[in-house]
Amino acid sequence: MKRAVLVTVVALLAVAVGTGFASNGWYEFESPTTFDINALSFVNDRNGWAVGYWGEILRYRNGTWTKFTNWPTQYLQDVSFGAANFGMAVGYRGAGTYFNGTTWAAANVPTTRNMYAVSVPPGSTTIAWAAGAGGQLWRWNGAWSRWNLGITLPFHDIYFSSGTDGWLCGDNGRIFHFTGTAWNSVSTTTTNDFYCIYALSANNCWVGGTNGSLYHYEGVTWVKTYTPTNATIREMAFNGPTDGWAVCDGGVVLKYNGVQWNKVPIYPSTTKDFSGMTMINEKHGWAVGKNGVIYEYRNFPGVSATSLGKVKSLFN
Repeated sequence: MKRAVLVTVVALLAVAVGTGFASNGWYEFESPTTFDINALSFVNDRNGWAVGYWGEILRYRNGTWTKFTNWPTQYLQDVSFGAANFGMAVGYRGAGTYFNGTTWAAANVPTTRNMYAVSVPPGSTTIAWAAGAGGQLWRWNGAWSRWNLGITLPFHDIYFSSGTDGWLCGDNGRIFHFTGTAWNSVSTTTTNDFYCIYALSANNCWVGGTNGSLYHYEGVTWVKTYTPTNATIREMAFNGPTDGWAVCDGGVVLKYNGVQWNKVPIYPSTTKDFSGMTMINEKHGWAVGKNGVIYEYRNFPGVSATSLGKVKSLFN
């Protein structure tokens, strides 16, 4: 009987390596690190990057996450790619590095403040925006230049849906909108701290933060939206106006169907905090977080759920 069980397990592993993906759900994926992963960004379905504590930079290629390099800083907090040959990562005390298509090169922000967020507009190979503690906001175009918004509270996230449409959020409900030439305040009436913002367009934006708070902007005002959690919402991603996702503290994952937000299961369940996510399309996404945890979302009907992530969970 023991031999039969062993053969079954080996068969599962063989199928796992052969298929490389799971179906219809979130499954834990094999991680190359036990350090916290803070953020990730994908160029396409086969090419992604993630950053985290002790300056770790991870790369996803050919169905596997591996350690690419360590940047000399306590942590890298965020990473963003606009094209395969250009991405930017920022973090502790102004640490900054950009990917030039081959290697990661120095791009330190000229400040001792911690940088919490970075965004490269889609398709850009030269422009990046970074934001962080003390209301710091910087723009990269070969070098960093400071944009002073008169804010001293920290900014936690920045997102560009195009080169001329950007959003910025932070503590005490502060939100700013970039329309191509200037940043304008469009704050809500809440005092909740916001940690993530995502815009489908200039008139369709979501922001989330403490106590499970989510607000939706449709060109006029911010409207509070019900969520089935009190956990802090750390990151969001959308495939369209009726297909949204969010990850939270405590291993909570939420899905938006165009009408309401609902909790969805992940396999195996976890209480580890999520910190970053991305959706490549409606069938494929990733989430990362505490202690190097990585989850992959796959939705391919008719395919057996036997990815490396699924097989990993069988032995936990």
